Amino acid sequence: MIPPEFLSDIATQQGVSKSELAALKLGIAGYSTADIGEQLGISGDAARKRLSEVYQKFGIAGRGPVKLTKLQQLLVTRYQEALENGKVAANAVELEQVDWGNAPDVSVFYGRTAELEKLERWIIHDHYRLLALYGISGIGKTTLSVKLTQRLQPHFEKIFWRSLYYAPLLQDLLIELTTFLQGSPLDPPLATVSEQMDWVMDYLQHHRCLLVLNGLESLSRRGDLAGNYQPNYENYSQFIHLLGTVPHQSCVVTTSQEKLSEVAYLEGQTLPVGSFKLRGLELQEAKAILQNKGLTGEDKWKYLVDGYRGNPMMLKLVAETIKEVFGGNVGDFLDTSLFTRDIHNFIERIFDRVSDLERRILYILSDQSDGLGFKQLQTQLTHVNAQDLMSALSSLRQRSLIEHVDQGFILPPVIKEVTQQIMVSEA
Repeated sequence: MIPPEFLSDIATQQGVSKSELAALKLGIAGYSTADIGEQLGISGDAARKRLSEVYQKFGIAGRGPVKLTKLQQLLVTRYQEALENGKVAANAVELEQVDWGNAPDVSVFYGRTAELEKLERWIIHDHYRLLALYGISGIGKTTLSVKLTQRLQPHFEKIFWRSLYYAPLLQDLLIELTTFLQGSPLDPPLATVSEQMDWVMDYLQHHRCLLVLNGLESLSRRGDLAGNYQPNYENYSQFIHLLGTVPHQSCVVTTSQEKLSEVAYLEGQTLPVGSFKLRGLELQEAKAILQNKGLTGEDKWKYLVDGYRGNPMMLKLVAETIKEVFGGNVGDFLDTSLFTRDIHNFIERIFDRVSDLERRILYILSDQSDGLGFKQLQTQLTHVNAQDLMSALSSLRQRSLIEHVDQGFILPPVIKEVTQQIMVSEA
C-alpha cells in the first residue's frame, strides 16, 4: 500500500487540491462516488467531478473504474521509483501495515452497496469480533471481502487477508500471521499450535486488527455434511471458536460456501459474533454484467438472471457462451437452452462435496415440479431416520443447494437442471 504521506506529497505536486485529495483517498479505499459524497457531505455528482479533476491532473484517460485502476498503478509505480532512488525511507513501506496476500483485483465491482453498509456497521459500530460470510460458489464472497477490507482500512492498525484455497495447515498459517503482526519471525519460534493461537489472541486483545480468512470450504471434508473438517484441519474449529468467545478489540472475517457451525453456535444477542448469507445480485446490478459483456435481447435478461439466481460468476460464464455462439443475443440462447457445459461443470464441482444422503435428496427434489415437505421426503427415504434427514436438509441449506418455499423444499433452476443431467449420465 502507498503511505498517506507519499500520496499527499505527490498529489500536491500535481496540483491536486485538499478537497480533491480527500475524494481520492476514499476512492482508493474502495468507496463509490455516492459513498464519497456522503462521507464528504457533498453530492455524488460533486464527488465524481472531484475525481475527474484528479484524473485530469495526473493525465489519466479512460472510462469508469478503469481510470481509478490506472491511477493506482501509476501511484504504485512512482512510489516504487521513489524507494529505489532513496527519495523515501525504506522503513516507510507499508505504514498502514496491510498484507493482501493473493487478494484479487476488485476495481470492477457490481452493486452490493446495502451489503457493504450493513457489514461495515456491524464491524465498526457494533464491534463484531467474528463475522462469517457464506453463500454458494460464484456468488461474490471473495470480491465482497476485498471490497469490504478496502473500506475498513482506515479503522485498523493492521490488516491480514489470506486465501485458504490451497488448504494450509493451521500452524503454517499462524507462522505467516505471527510474523506479519510481529514484523519479523518470532524468536524463539513457538513450539505448538496452542502457543501460536495464544500469542495471536493476546496480540488481538491489545491491537485493533482485521483478519480475513477466505475460502474455508477448502478445509472441509468431501462427501460429508457441511461443517466437518478434513483430518489434520480440525484445529481450525478451535481457532475460530477462540476468536468468537475470547474478548478482543480486533475483527476476523471468514468466507465459506457453507455456514460455519462454530459461528452458528455462537451468534446471538449476547456475543458480537454473526453470520451473513450472501445472495445473488439485484436485477439492475446483474444487468450491468450482461451490459458490460455486450449482450443484446434485453427483454430476456430478467429470465436469464432469475434462472441463475443473480449469481455473478455463473452469469459471466454463460455470457461468454452467448457471445461466442449466439452473437450476444440472449433470446436466441434461451430458445436453445438455459444452461451450458461450463455451468454444468461449475455446479458439478459443488456436488463433489455433498454426502450420499444429500445427493439422494437432490435427486428426489429434481423430479418435483412443486416443493416437498419433510414428511413427504421421509416417505421416499424410508430407511433414513428423522435426525439424519434433518441434518442433511440443514447441510443442503447451508450449502445454498436447496430453497424453502410454502410447499416445502425445492431446487433453484440451475441446480435442478444440472442434477437431472447428472442423473441421466449415471443411469
